[in-house]
Amino acid sequence: YQIISKNLMNVYWFQDSKTGHLKQVQALLDQLKKEVELSITTINDSNHESFLDMLLSKNQFDGPSILIGAGHDVYSKILQAKKSLTKYTNKDIFAVAVLRPSYKLNSFDLIVAPEHDFRKRRLPKNVIPFQGSLATISHNPVDENKAIIAIGGPSKHYRFDEKILMKQLHYILSVHPKHEFKIYNSRRTPEALNLKLIGGLNNYPNVQFIDLNSAESDTFQDSLNKSSLKFVTPDSSNLVFEALSAKGQTYLIQIESPKYRRIFGAKKIRESMNELVNAKRVGVVSILNKKGGIDISKIEPPSPYSEPLAEVEKISFSILKFINQQK
Repeated sequence: YQIISKNLMNVYWFQDSKTGHLKQVQALLDQLKKEVELSITTINDSNHESFLDMLLSKNQFDGPSILIGAGHDVYSKILQAKKSLTKYTNKDIFAVAVLRPSYKLNSFDLIVAPEHDFRKRRLPKNVIPFQGSLATISHNPVDENKAIIAIGGPSKHYRFDEKILMKQLHYILSVHPKHEFKIYNSRRTPEALNLKLIGGLNNYPNVQFIDLNSAESDTFQDSLNKSSLKFVTPDSSNLVFEALSAKGQTYLIQIESPKYRRIFGAKKIRESMNELVNAKRVGVVSILNKKGGIDISKIEPPSPYSEPLAEVEKISFSILKFINQQK
């Protein structure tokens, strides 16, 4: 643990093990660091119990302080920590939930959550909504010769059809023969599909497949920021909004049969993706059913005038405004 200086804002980041949660909080803290000086202490399962003991026994708790985190497992720990600490100090302590908790919403000072989490609910006064997910913004220029394809996997949001995906990949690569493509898989990509990707793309000299477990997978964020074309499967909302937070054009790859009709299951991510398509924030690689049973792929580009999304800037500003108003 680090000693806390009085001229810093203290941040205690309560972490679970989910990459999507960690990346969104990290993006928000990185943005906050551009505005104020932060002292960040991470709290996970290994040091959660000793965290309170350390602060209280050594009187190192000095404020104002933010207790922050994302994920079901950490929300109760944030509230428990605030309850314990407020007994021992009169300094400002702010409990901040990133994403929507499923319980005790009113107990948090602030909740920053996607708009789609409150689509059919009244927006509580302590909620700051954002579009999609929080992602680090990149204003760096792109390389017009580079492209990226990011592949997810089965989810509760979409019916993931490997045959359709492979057909779409061949179509994308055939339409853009002059681009240098990097294809990245993810934790959810089925192993059978990984083998198809490795074996089925050998005929394309402009394609490099990068497995999640390889050392080169660390190049993903840099490739995402530099690529002029970004093709993403829509099952990962976080990934789509990461792509939209950089320059270049983002396309959603259709991964379901056009005949498939979802009756049950989660709809909010699908609605969020459909809104991006309708607003032309993203382009689409889609399959059309033609008479005679012939399926034809087509690419529809997004609006050429869209700037990178800056949701994390908006949320950072709102959090600091809220804290300053409490003084």
